[in-house]
Amino acid sequence: MKALLLTPLLAAALLTRCRAPDGCAPVSTRCAGNVTEICNGDGNWQTLADCDAVSEHSSAAFTCTYVNEEGVAGHTCLPATVDAGTTDAGATEGGVL
Repeated sequence: MKALLLTPLLAAALLTRCRAPDGCAPVSTRCAGNVTEICNGDGNWQTLADCDAVSEHSSAAFTCTYVNEEGVAGHTCLPATVDAGTTDAGATEGGVL
């Protein structure tokens, strides 16, 4: 009986692990629309933060932006009215958050 319960979980885990890598460099970040993504150790993009969801919960407009402050660079959700310091609006991939 336990085997029947564990089979779908094992199958899902194996299918997830069998996914072909996106080819990104681990810990790099990017904006995919208004979603901040980070490259995991398997070389696949995964959601770090959904800026639209952040906007809904904070009652303020947030946007995915590249930030480079004090040696820390990467993409994150920032309020649309905030100066992000050194930003590069054209950047699609960058360093760590």
